[in-house]
Amino acid sequence: MIWSVIRAATALLLSASCAFAQNSTPPVSEPCAAIRASLNPDLDEQAEKLNKQAADLKARIAPLNEGAEKDALDKELKDIQGKLLDLVFARECIRSDMTIQVFRGPSDPPTKWIEITTYFATNRQATGSSVPEKFFGPERSKDNENENQFGKTVVSIPTARRAGELNLPSLWKLEVNPDPAKHFVFKQVIPLDTAAATAEMAKIIGQSTKKSLLVFVHGYNVSFADAALRTAQLAHDLSFPGTAVFYSWPSLATTQGYWHDEETVQLSEDAFDAFLDNIAGLGASEVFLIAHSMGNRLVTTVLRDRAAKGKTIPNLRELLLAAPDVNAEIFREKIIPGLAAIDVHRTIYASSSDVALRASKIVHDYRRVGETTDGVLTFKGYETVDASKAAPAVRAFGHSYVVDSTKVLGDIADTLSLHFTADQRSLPKQGTPPDIWWVLK
Repeated sequence: MIWSVIRAATALLLSASCAFAQNSTPPVSEPCAAIRASLNPDLDEQAEKLNKQAADLKARIAPLNEGAEKDALDKELKDIQGKLLDLVFARECIRSDMTIQVFRGPSDPPTKWIEITTYFATNRQATGSSVPEKFFGPERSKDNENENQFGKTVVSIPTARRAGELNLPSLWKLEVNPDPAKHFVFKQVIPLDTAAATAEMAKIIGQSTKKSLLVFVHGYNVSFADAALRTAQLAHDLSFPGTAVFYSWPSLATTQGYWHDEETVQLSEDAFDAFLDNIAGLGASEVFLIAHSMGNRLVTTVLRDRAAKGKTIPNLRELLLAAPDVNAEIFREKIIPGLAAIDVHRTIYASSSDVALRASKIVHDYRRVGETTDGVLTFKGYETVDASKAAPAVRAFGHSYVVDSTKVLGDIADTLSLHFTADQRSLPKQGTPPDIWWVLK
């Protein structure tokens, strides 16, 4: 019973589509309140037992070859790791040191909401529904697995909000229908064939002052609707002076879908490579690529493979790797050498407040590039920014700080608009050469 309650509540908080409308950040998030009410307080003891069980199972599995016994033990280990994933998020709800970030924003402008149009490409299968939130599902396209569906989305954003907030109707507040003056509203999905979409984007880019293109690639546990809302929010909160497009690979959009998402992101590499070919010809004078969470695996792997083939993205100016859910050793040994030939400024945003990446480490045993719990990882040719002190801990368990934190958004805006390095952005420097990183406070 406890695990079903934890799963339901954590999935509610982790999903961007269940973000809560609020006038100010509550002292305890409402899903956390539900978790607290249902939990046995001895979470550390439960975690210790589960970790011991997992270690014992790994030791039993190690000498085995393929067969029924190994399959059964693998299944048992995966179940225990799933419980540990839930428990990691649940434990965060009873922390006594959890702090609340105080946002500051402009006074309410005269208009109550504005509409933001962003473009998209996806290898998701269309469901046949005309409802924007249900237009694309979690399955890969069955027509051509390496072909993308292009189009554009329309999202209305309330103007009386603080940067970083993604306000949606809250069941906890009995809000059933979205109010555009209070909530983000996913208004429309407009499918376009590849030629029409790229022609539209190229035309808009050609007419803009800076001819800029922002590309966003989401991570684990994200639906198509989540990606559309977040991209619109990013474009708006960054005051991006160009065209924004997001790539949505078929995440299952559930907390327990981690293993499914890992395999799906690998299966999406060819489709994402084709997408990069399409945007390479748009005529943008500067391209900014932002990857989040597990989306970093898709971006870095495909960029590495493209570099090996001599394929480029013209005028790629910034590569921002936000909360990268990437094995740190694989990143150091395989990704960095593979990307060395690409001339681009590289930034990594990492945080010790990122509970989702700590959970990922439970599944894999290896440190992730984006977590700093055991110290900040530095990589040659990359500027690592420790955003621990700027990352809100009460939304999505610190994992979505790249779009939630006004400070992180401001730092990204300076990077994109001014092309400033971390030193030029006057961020405090830590460490000793060559292991230098910067701190966002």
